[in-house]
Amino acid sequence: MAKISVIIPVYNVEKTLKRCVDSFLVQSFEDFELLLIDDGSTDKTGTICDEYALKDTRIRVIHTANGGVSRARELGIKEATGDYSIHADGDDWVASAMLAEMYQEAVVNDADIVISDFYYEEAGKVVQRVQKPTVLEGKSLVCDILTGKVHGSTCNKLVRQRLYRDFDIHFPVGINYCEDALTMINLFLHVHHVVYLPKAYYHYICNSESITRQTSRAKFEERRKYISHLRQMLKEPCFEEAIWQTALRMQVDAYYSKLFTAWEIKTLFPVRRKSIMNSSY
Repeated sequence: MAKISVIIPVYNVEKTLKRCVDSFLVQSFEDFELLLIDDGSTDKTGTICDEYALKDTRIRVIHTANGGVSRARELGIKEATGDYSIHADGDDWVASAMLAEMYQEAVVNDADIVISDFYYEEAGKVVQRVQKPTVLEGKSLVCDILTGKVHGSTCNKLVRQRLYRDFDIHFPVGINYCEDALTMINLFLHVHHVVYLPKAYYHYICNSESITRQTSRAKFEERRKYISHLRQMLKEPCFEEAIWQTALRMQVDAYYSKLFTAWEIKTLFPVRRKSIMNSSY
């Protein structure tokens, strides 16, 4: 059984998958398994996955019908055997020291979750996104995700694998926008010991085709589902302001997207126009 399970859901990433997988195969830390979850790809992604599995026994490939990234991540969690797990996306890549240094931090501190910084790359520009939490405590970390201080991604967080089983935590069904944030929020509500490692390893590549980047009615519907789930999960008064800020960001984007009529804005995204106009988002 490996110490770390690396879970990579992939869908039609034939152009970038090799760079992603190769960045894990040159890790200074070798005691890991790499799970490639092929979510019904229609290009050569599945074939590339199989070729890697033949080259390295640490790689396992699971082919499944297309069901969305949330379902693919959930399948990876079910199949993972490591003490800790971390996710990656097929169009990103990581520094060679990531697994070794994050695992060392987890072991030394007996941490449930290790959070690190990450790099954001867009149009040739690379920016380090510092993730220093306000307080290393569950509810505070949840608010940091909702307000954008801490990114909700699972890609820069090493998680003790048994937490998913002990607290019956799953990636949400039918949600493919911020599904990782919803899952991390659920984890932070249950963890006891979180550590922040102020180093960046993960290179998040901005993809203009991602649902998180597209401007469409479908995108806003996914964001509404996300906020609805937040309200179902987080009923304590301490979360109200942070959830409102999250909803306001969506409403501001909807207002300026010009995808909706004034009536639709009023009915679909109920908020006073003054709140939108005065927003700093």
